[in-house]
Amino acid sequence: MDLPPLTAQNDALLENVFVMMVCILNRIPLFVVGKPGNSKSLALRVINSNLRGSKSASEFWRSEPEIWMITYQGSEVSTSEGVLKVFDKANRYQKNNSHRQVLVHFDEIGLAEASPNNPLKVLHAVLEPGYPKDRPDEAVVGLSNYALDAAKMNRGITLVRPNPSVKDLANTVRETTSNSSTSLPDGLLDAIASAYSDYYQSQI
Repeated sequence: MDLPPLTAQNDALLENVFVMMVCILNRIPLFVVGKPGNSKSLALRVINSNLRGSKSASEFWRSEPEIWMITYQGSEVSTSEGVLKVFDKANRYQKNNSHRQVLVHFDEIGLAEASPNNPLKVLHAVLEPGYPKDRPDEAVVGLSNYALDAAKMNRGITLVRPNPSVKDLANTVRETTSNSSTSLPDGLLDAIASAYSDYYQSQI
């Protein structure tokens, strides 16, 4: 896969890309939960930029459908009508473009759950359309900084990313600075990563 410059292939990114790819191509609803910085949005951008159907840069991906992403930004003022409009748009486009795979990217779905309008009540019917379908026609990926209600997460696959380990933090810095003219010694990188991890844990 082609990655943006200075992108560290850490555990979070690799796992996110793998699980997202499997769920998107098989139209299995997916919820990715993790604190900011866990490469949730980056993984989705990487998949969207690489899966371009017959126009894909890599021959490996040319046999897969092109991804056409529709993004909905969740917030505390989201409504069920707004959510339904996004899925209706995705459904109409999917019916008229069978050579593409429509992806509904529900960003900050955790904020929408906090809305007093209860906008996520419509997800049950959307993600479980019922017989004869066993899944929606469009792929669905919801990103959240914290866990959702279990009744909603049970409608699909839930990937929960833990905080990065000290080793993963050090490797991330190492890869993002690999082309820099001022590379840091491994011992110093490990010390910085350990200090950052300790500070981060003390703030939780």
